[in-house]
Amino acid sequence: MNNKVRVLRPRYMISGMMVAAALTAVAVAEPATAPHDPTDDYGEFYLRPEALASPSVNRIARSLRLNRQAMVLGKKVYDEHCASCHGADLKGIPEQHTPDMTDNEWRFSGDDLESGGLKKFPSDVEWTVRYGVRSGHENARGAEVNMLAFYPEFRTKEDTEDFGSDKFLSDAEIEEVVEYVLQISGQQADSAKATRGDELFHDNAKGNCADCHDNGGTGIDTFGSTNLTRKGSYLWGSDRASIRESIIKGRRGVMPAFDDTLKPEELKAVSVFVFSQAATGERSQPSPSTRDNRRSNP
Repeated sequence: MNNKVRVLRPRYMISGMMVAAALTAVAVAEPATAPHDPTDDYGEFYLRPEALASPSVNRIARSLRLNRQAMVLGKKVYDEHCASCHGADLKGIPEQHTPDMTDNEWRFSGDDLESGGLKKFPSDVEWTVRYGVRSGHENARGAEVNMLAFYPEFRTKEDTEDFGSDKFLSDAEIEEVVEYVLQISGQQADSAKATRGDELFHDNAKGNCADCHDNGGTGIDTFGSTNLTRKGSYLWGSDRASIRESIIKGRRGVMPAFDDTLKPEELKAVSVFVFSQAATGERSQPSPSTRDNRRSNP
């Protein structure tokens, strides 16, 4: 019996090896599955990227056919050209002083005539992407709206020409405005100083901060000014020292224009993509009293 078993084992082993070899040969003979070609998906409801070049961004956002491609291409463009400054999640990068683009604190937008700029559209985003912010392009956002430096030595040439070289606030008054800003942003503040700071904030001959930040400090989105009542919106820091530095030196954020960098379809796609990620809550526009109290040039 033992001899028979010893004879059969090699036979079973040889048979097993032959079956395995045969299966391997079949597997090698079968061609590998070809990778999926995304262009095979193009059709009635998924147009090619170049189809985005002609329609307006607002039309693209409303179209099933166009919007699908815009979201795909827009995400790709965003990752390649925007994420390094605005973050992969569109929430901004504090070290680069870039805004959270997923909230409803809109900056440099508001072109809708019927609502007075309260209603937002993808075209508001497109203008910013296309021309940038203080980029040097003639259509750039913020070209005529800077945060004035209250120390004359930090003013730009243009601001010095417009507002002169006077120091509108003393150091003690700057501290009072700092306390008021801390107070309206929900932070701990010296109430006595904040009361005086409130007056200076709204005094068009002194602080005149309401000129750009509106009477309630909520910002004016067409100017791109910060909503001071939400400390999370401060691009340059919301602590006491950062607020003081912002008042003393002024702030002038810059974003490049992409008009000559992106193809038309890429520019429109990324604008639609960014708009889709943002909350569309409406913000107030400047009140009549604010508009009437613009600081006159010296």
